[in-house]
Amino acid sequence: MFSRKDRKLRRRIEEALHWATKIYNYRCDVLGEERCKQLLAKRSDLEQQQKAWRKNAVPSKELCGTLEGLEKQLKLCGGSIYPVNFWSDNAEVLWIAAFLALTIRTFFIQPFRIPTCSMFPSFSGMLTQLKPDTEKAPNFLVKPFRWLLTGAENYHCEAPCEGFVQVPVFKPSEMVQNNSHIRYEIEYGREIGSLWFKHLLPKPYKVYILWVGHSQIRIRMPFEFTDMEALIRKKFFPESESFSQLLQSADLDLQYSREKGYYIQTKHYAKKGDCCLHFDILCGDMVFVDRLTYHFRRPKVGEAIVFRTGNIPLLYKDLYYIKRLAGKPGDVLSIKGHQLFCNNQLASGSSAFVNNNNRKGIYPGYVPNGCLAEYKHKTVSENHFFALGDNSPFSYDSRFWGEVPEKDVLGKAAFVLHPASWRWGSAEHDKSNVSASRQDYVFQ
Repeated sequence: MFSRKDRKLRRRIEEALHWATKIYNYRCDVLGEERCKQLLAKRSDLEQQQKAWRKNAVPSKELCGTLEGLEKQLKLCGGSIYPVNFWSDNAEVLWIAAFLALTIRTFFIQPFRIPTCSMFPSFSGMLTQLKPDTEKAPNFLVKPFRWLLTGAENYHCEAPCEGFVQVPVFKPSEMVQNNSHIRYEIEYGREIGSLWFKHLLPKPYKVYILWVGHSQIRIRMPFEFTDMEALIRKKFFPESESFSQLLQSADLDLQYSREKGYYIQTKHYAKKGDCCLHFDILCGDMVFVDRLTYHFRRPKVGEAIVFRTGNIPLLYKDLYYIKRLAGKPGDVLSIKGHQLFCNNQLASGSSAFVNNNNRKGIYPGYVPNGCLAEYKHKTVSENHFFALGDNSPFSYDSRFWGEVPEKDVLGKAAFVLHPASWRWGSAEHDKSNVSASRQDYVFQ
């Protein structure tokens, strides 16, 4: 058995011989004849002394000196590839890994985080769950596990003083510009846990402000978050069906002050330390998109397809959307009551069609609107598809912006990877028998 010192010496010798061969092969054209001869000579000397060591089982006195001489020669001849650093040693591996990742993403499977709830309950985008004020907020040890398992990020807002909760709103001229009635500010930075880093790879956040008396509660939200109006309405004004209706109500207590601007006085009175607003934001489902299958066959009616929107005139931007393919070229679609018909037959091809047509579980049924309003029908054009969301009352889909060009379909949803909720697993498994209620969620 070799001692630890001998094993270390053997590794150094093997690495030096390896690098001598590699440097000669890679750089012999730029080293010059003299340096190449010196490199090969020192390599040959080390090889011979290594063989002698193997025969005698004892390293010669000259071996270490020869090894050090070769290592010095390697430094003179190595250029950018020797001495070894992380990039020179791993560049090839990194390039191959990047190439494989791009190849897999482009041709086989691609991760896709769903942004909206238009496909709920089959798939979920960013969703809001209002919690009772009496429910305790999870502690900092539980929060990471909640996010991994359920995708939930908790917000628990406590009153800084005693008084009525007040909700600032935009002026009428600002509401359309900001696409919101409730006032918010844009703040740039990065939130890591409970820490806020202003200049660390900053990204935009929406900051909503509630007032209790003359004290603020600042609520920093993801920029994509759009449910604050529905959340505030459900919490403080449950009798109103929309925020627009609330602002037109004769009973509305709309006030103005220099400090707060326009604001709504709620009837919710809180003492210092009381919970004013408690909710979870559930992140959108992370879905693996199968990009391989459609290279060999056309999409089928009933499949959840992912497509680009750049060639749909009414959508303006080139984004990724996920909807359910409801009609292929030549199909005639209509909605009667809450049921979807294809070629005068109840739509089939997916459990989502059946569940919506029967309003089974938390599937809401289809809403006749846009080009599929009551008594209207739509014949799907050649080389196009008609796409609908499973959450029809809250889905902006082909009823409003038209058909999807067949060439823009990227693939079909295959597997929900995160969170590990009741939607986890195969994208097509039936989700009608869950115990959840639509009343548990806030939809905008």
